[in-house]
Amino acid sequence: MPADHLSEALARLTALVEQRCGLGREIQRARLLAFLGTAPAIEQAMLADRLTHADAETPGWTSLVESLLVHETYFYRHPDQLAVFAREILPEITRTHGAAPLQIWCAGCATGEEAYTLAFLLRDAGCAARVLATDLSPESIAVARAARYRRSLGLGSFREMPPAAWRHFEPVAGEGDAFSVAPGIRGTVEFAVHNLMRPHPPGFAADVISCRNTLLYFGESGCRQAEATLVAAARPGTILLLGPAERLRHTDVFVPMTRSNPQILHWPRAGGG
Repeated sequence: MPADHLSEALARLTALVEQRCGLGREIQRARLLAFLGTAPAIEQAMLADRLTHADAETPGWTSLVESLLVHETYFYRHPDQLAVFAREILPEITRTHGAAPLQIWCAGCATGEEAYTLAFLLRDAGCAARVLATDLSPESIAVARAARYRRSLGLGSFREMPPAAWRHFEPVAGEGDAFSVAPGIRGTVEFAVHNLMRPHPPGFAADVISCRNTLLYFGESGCRQAEATLVAAARPGTILLLGPAERLRHTDVFVPMTRSNPQILHWPRAGGG
């Protein structure tokens, strides 16, 4: 039966997507059906079967993954959490870290607004830092590297940005609604394509990891591997920022730092520090 064939093909494909990319199977389903289009069920099943046997580097597979990813992000997202981080956490990190630049990993950075927000906070606090920002999507990383964003009504990149933060932007000549991140900030942020289902970026030990609103799209096995990747990039003293709807399911290495915002966690140092 065509419907049964399609159902089986979708089950195999969603399982492979979760294995390779971490995305939960239920979260994938609606976007996957949209990607397969309106062809008859038998043709959709054939396409799903071809994708199941495709190498992860082929154009068909990468197009599929791009269609499944959620790129929702904006500057200063979850401002209450950021305020706690800037007011209570960042000064303590700076005090105990010494003169060396802080090492920051922004995992699942999408089109860059999250990473640049962290860079703004660090600059405002007078902290020398290197921000490494990664995402599975090459298209999103290209947007982030360009560092150009449009000011629009409604749900745009600037929807939650405080007025004082405009000092970190420059208008793009000839484009009244476009702004670029100031060069002095851009130079502190490096962008790279990276899959959380793989080991963390080589040689990178983070003082702060921001992985906000990424794990909530992952299935159980995806979360397990992603959390292992985050732990591998950390060390005692590392701070971890999660999104408000997220929690760690498979590691107890990180514990909450504040009662007011349990999604700000850290890996306690020996002796409880």
